[in-house]
Amino acid sequence: MSLTNKTIAGSYKDLLQVNNSNNGRAANGTVVQDGDGNDTCMLLGGRQFTITPSANGTSSFIVENNGGDNILTVDSSNKLVKVNETQSIANSQYLSFKCIELNVSAGTHLAIPLAGYAPGSPGGMPTSAWTLGTSTDPAAPAFSNNADDILQCIHYLDTNITIDAVNILATGDSANGDTINFHLLSLATTDSTTVDEWSSTTVVADCSDVSTAGREQFYRFALDIQSANVDAGNYLALTIESDGTNSDYSVHASVRYHLR
Repeated sequence: MSLTNKTIAGSYKDLLQVNNSNNGRAANGTVVQDGDGNDTCMLLGGRQFTITPSANGTSSFIVENNGGDNILTVDSSNKLVKVNETQSIANSQYLSFKCIELNVSAGTHLAIPLAGYAPGSPGGMPTSAWTLGTSTDPAAPAFSNNADDILQCIHYLDTNITIDAVNILATGDSANGDTINFHLLSLATTDSTTVDEWSSTTVVADCSDVSTAGREQFYRFALDIQSANVDAGNYLALTIESDGTNSDYSVHASVRYHLR
């Protein structure tokens, strides 16, 4: 708006100002108002610039390119910052679990090691697989001289996270397959520096029965998120369970999450 030929009475409501008794902006910020005294979402100062929306929303602050595509979005409703062409959450991270030809036991949940551990027997596995029960959902057993098997299969969280996706690649090693299930777990403990018991087990994500037909192909599928938020101090573990022993299973699982 041009102020040419405009009176103060006919234009003051469209002007931005700081109501600070003619002292201008304060060092730490003064709320910017329109000429009628209505607050905007901006607090402007010599040391900081703050945006505080009058109501939270999924696009409280946006930066666009020249074509109108969002490249930075602040979602104040969910306390998220999204970036780039895909508008992905800015602090997204990935965690991988991986095994090669894990020897399954029908009806038993077996933990899959974190990617990067040295091969054992068979390749990519601890010397002894860590079993987590035979119920519908895994249940972490009591420690029984098996911390060396457990340690290779858990990821400690030192900050709160939210799980966004769990994608599984899996295949058997023989001509015939089984029906398999996966569970991503959050394991809690009341212990501090020395851990020798679990206090609770929460299913973070899982899947319905996945039928496999052996090594002629591999299978790609996503787990269903059941309890996305996992707090600091807990441990993540991934298990596989099958209804038979027609194949040993190789798995590469990718867990995408962001810091809360």
